[in-house]
Amino acid sequence: MSNRTKQRRCSGLTLMLYQRTLHPELFKIHRADQVSRRTYEADVWLVDGGHVIAFTSGKNTLTEVIVNSAPTLTDRGLLQTIPCRGERYHEMTSGNIKYMISTQEEQLTQTLYDASREEIRQYAQRRELMLTDSPQTPDGNGGFLSVLDIERRSHELLVQSFHLFDDSLMIIKTQGIFEVART
Repeated sequence: MSNRTKQRRCSGLTLMLYQRTLHPELFKIHRADQVSRRTYEADVWLVDGGHVIAFTSGKNTLTEVIVNSAPTLTDRGLLQTIPCRGERYHEMTSGNIKYMISTQEEQLTQTLYDASREEIRQYAQRRELMLTDSPQTPDGNGGFLSVLDIERRSHELLVQSFHLFDDSLMIIKTQGIFEVART
């Protein structure tokens, strides 16, 4: 089967922005981290096929959900839903939180995908980044690698993610910034 005719399982990768926190029971959380600074707090989760970041500053919360097969989530507090296809850039402000994200989707050949997957996995292990590596099932379905690189600053949280999907040979890269407006 040609690499280009493989099913694009993660073509449904979606960015959802909420103006509230979401309950952890809605997701299968593989890794979790908490960030606490004087001006903000953040919960960071690696979940099946994506990640969730809940960023709170004062009375304002902005939650970024990026998943490949969106679970049934509530519309309550949902600000926007944006498909992560091709290259995208999005910017918004919610209360005192400024948010920016760029996403890039790449479909690769098997050889290039395998090399990229191994390189990203080794890089994440060497830097001790948040990492989830789920193997394919014996029937060749599933399998993903997700990596989060978090930079904690006094007034902002920088998040770089890599989500790789074995069955579609797809890599989704994101770079996001949650920034607390200085008054």
